[in-house]
Amino acid sequence: MQWYDWTALLIIAASTIIQIVRGSKAGFGLPLFEAAGAVVAAVAATAFSRGLAGVIRVHQGVILLVLFVVFAGIALIVARWLFALTGWSFQSSDGACSILFGLVLGWAIAHVFLGSVVASQGANGVATQMAHAPVAREVYQFRTWNALMRLLTTAKHGPDFQ
Repeated sequence: MQWYDWTALLIIAASTIIQIVRGSKAGFGLPLFEAAGAVVAAVAATAFSRGLAGVIRVHQGVILLVLFVVFAGIALIVARWLFALTGWSFQSSDGACSILFGLVLGWAIAHVFLGSVVASQGANGVATQMAHAPVAREVYQFRTWNALMRLLTTAKHGPDFQ
């Protein structure tokens, strides 16, 4: 395993532990809204980074991180507001429910981190080595998720579905 595998695991583990503690104290709604906001922020930052980097002539990896921080900051404010409105909680099960939301939050942060590293290193750096990195390729390319979706689509529509 390479350094980016360990970094992705550390990000995911730290986010999960923090969200378990926060969910246990506040309720599972806060980690839920924060995880959803982080996913939206990661998707938006990824979508806008290439175009914006070309327009303002700044490196795409830097733009990706800056956009993610800005979008995630807005998403966290909205998440706190939504949690204040709803107050969702399962009482004794909040910590257990927060595990999933911590994993999602950590995955989104690690995905953006790896995307920034790949953009800054270019095609000859981390991007070529990541094909052999077990954790980083899962976090960055969603290989297992994509394989599962292909399997389910084939099961639903049959093997001749294109």
